[in-house]
Amino acid sequence: MKLKQWIDVALVCSVIALVGCTSKHKPQDELAINDANSAYTDEGSQSSGLGEDTKFGDQQGTHLAANRTYYFDFDSNVVHDEDKPAISANAEKLAANPSSKAMLEGHTDPRGSREYNIGLGERRAKAVAQILAEKGVNRNQVRVVSYGAEKLASSGHSEADYQRDRRGVLVYLQQ
Repeated sequence: MKLKQWIDVALVCSVIALVGCTSKHKPQDELAINDANSAYTDEGSQSSGLGEDTKFGDQQGTHLAANRTYYFDFDSNVVHDEDKPAISANAEKLAANPSSKAMLEGHTDPRGSREYNIGLGERRAKAVAQILAEKGVNRNQVRVVSYGAEKLASSGHSEADYQRDRRGVLVYLQQ
């Protein structure tokens, strides 16, 4: 009889331990990722690039606005000087179209913990968002999301692969 009671107690403790070990944040993380991913799948919510209603009068501005991926150094959220003209061109486009919406995605290479990479990806996206705001873009037009190392640009493990992973991406959701 005592053996059965001990087995029951051990079973109850095991169930409680398993329930306690499950992450309560995971469903929220998945919801946030799925929400951000919906920008890619909802018809009509994302433009494929610069549309016919582009307000740029010169080809250089159009070319610069087409560049919406900005790369970062290892463990850094400092925007490179060579990316600032393209960010400014996109800021001009967004500021000229107040109904436009965009999302800034922050990405990292796979090195580092998940938590650290999510934070670093967010800092990278916010660094680009700060430049957009300084150029006159309303903060309500831009949403920031960090994928950390969830969506790698390259599956390799060389320094060149890691460099492609360390990026911020501006995605137009509504133009």
